[in-house]
Parts: sequence; C-alpha cells; structure tokens
Amino acid sequence: MSSIGISSSISGLMAASQTMQASMVKMANASEGGDMAAALADMITSQVSFAANAQTLKAQSDGLGQLLDVMA
Repeated sequence: MSSIGISSSISGLMAASQTMQASMVKMANASEGGDMAAALADMITSQVSFAANAQTLKAQSDGLGQLLDVMA
C-alpha cells in the first residue's frame, strides 16, 4: 500500500480524464471533417482505463484498511 502505487493510480485517473476530454472535443468537431470512429475508440479506451485505475485505487484502500484492522 505504498504511496507510489496510490500516486500511480491517481496519475492514471487524471490521464484517462484528460484523454476523455480530448476525445469529446474530437467528437464535437467530427461534423467538421474529424474522425468520429477514432474519437469514439479513444473515449472507450479512456473509460476502461479510468475504471481500471479506480478499481486499483479501491483495492489499495481496502488493503490498507485491512492492514490497519490487523494492527489495531
């Protein structure tokens, strides 16, 4: 339950969020000749990445909680 793991998960969440924002801009501009399929693929990828990082952060939090319960 190191701070490195937590930092990594948070960084992953932030990166996925930024990718999602960029994908939404691409999607909005798709009517002006943009590639809607690529934007949609990026949105799905960032959604999966966000979910995976959130699950990792939850597992780290749960593990820390169990460790504190054992130590108490």
